[in-house]
Amino acid sequence: ESSVRFSEGGHGSFAILPVLIYLAGYFLFGAGYIAYMTFMIAYVRDSGGGAAAQAAFWGLIGLSAFVTPWAWRGVLALDRGGLATAIILGTNALGAALPMLGHSPAWLAVSAVVFGVAFFAVVGSTTAFVRFNYPPEAWPTAIAAMTISFGLGQTLGPIAVGAITDALGSLSYALNVSAALLALGAVAALCQRKVA
Repeated sequence: ESSVRFSEGGHGSFAILPVLIYLAGYFLFGAGYIAYMTFMIAYVRDSGGGAAAQAAFWGLIGLSAFVTPWAWRGVLALDRGGLATAIILGTNALGAALPMLGHSPAWLAVSAVVFGVAFFAVVGSTTAFVRFNYPPEAWPTAIAAMTISFGLGQTLGPIAVGAITDALGSLSYALNVSAALLALGAVAALCQRKVA
């Protein structure tokens, strides 16, 4: 039987230091993606989009997420440290940054599609990273550490980005900051080497 044991004695060793930069990148992903999801709909509304446009925006994110497994299959197979996550997270950042270049409905739709096709894949690339770099008995501990990092980012992101937006008085800052957080996360992931 090849099932992974989750008992107390079954946890492999997991040290935070060798993956600290990856954890930072995953934290930034949590903060950046949720900031985009939180503030983008208000941005669509403020750009003149009514209920139908807002629903279409969410729908495009959801529909594009369906192609995630096929779009990223080759990238998810890369066993080269944080490279796969960096590529996908960079695409995510690009999707979040696109509204800076224009406010037309078509441009916002492109943002939704590019963002949507990438954001679920970051979780998949993190799971792949753990599987490539740790023995099965360490997977629960490693995934738990990743999830905690992501959860902290997801919690703190909207608070920090909301405060920045309130202070500067424009929703565009929320999108700029969310795209910057995602881009920084991609850079952090790029710095992650394989765990020895």
